[in-house]
Amino acid sequence: MRVELLPGMTNVVRFPVERRTRPMLELLRGVAPDVREVLNVAEAFGMAMPVPDLRERVDAATAEHIANQVPAGGAAREAMLCELFEPVVAGAIASCREAHDAWAGAAAAEETLRRARRAGYFRIDSLQERAAALTWRAAELMMIAHMRAEEAEGVARAVGLARSGEAWRPHDVRREAEELFRFAPGAG
Repeated sequence: MRVELLPGMTNVVRFPVERRTRPMLELLRGVAPDVREVLNVAEAFGMAMPVPDLRERVDAATAEHIANQVPAGGAAREAMLCELFEPVVAGAIASCREAHDAWAGAAAAEETLRRARRAGYFRIDSLQERAAALTWRAAELMMIAHMRAEEAEGVARAVGLARSGEAWRPHDVRREAEELFRFAPGAG
């Protein structure tokens, strides 16, 4: 068994809760790649930047699908909403797990390369190629995990609104920020 420490810690072991817990949106939010890391990785590897409005597009498409395909009420509606929501979240968590495992593999390959260099081995070309390939694959998987997490968030919003009975309207960050600040303590 490999012990995995939390980033920046020397004495805190990370328990891979995403492997033991039922897939839920809160779990996804805990294991999804940070968007700042995703943007840095995309820039560092010369990859295309993630689509900035993917979550909103998926939200709108899911809301339209719900309006056109899901019955108005009852157990059938809830079952269909679960069928929309649960597989997307489970798939996103699996994708995040795969990306995390790929980064761990890339880090192990990089450590093997460093040890070979310190030991003075001259034929390390294959180790360099392997470390580079694993790092590139980990970066690709991180981009995919980010995309799938954004899709799951979009589906979650549309399904959440459908479950609560609220009418769907496009996500407006500016309006939500204004509402938040208007009701904030000390706001005029």
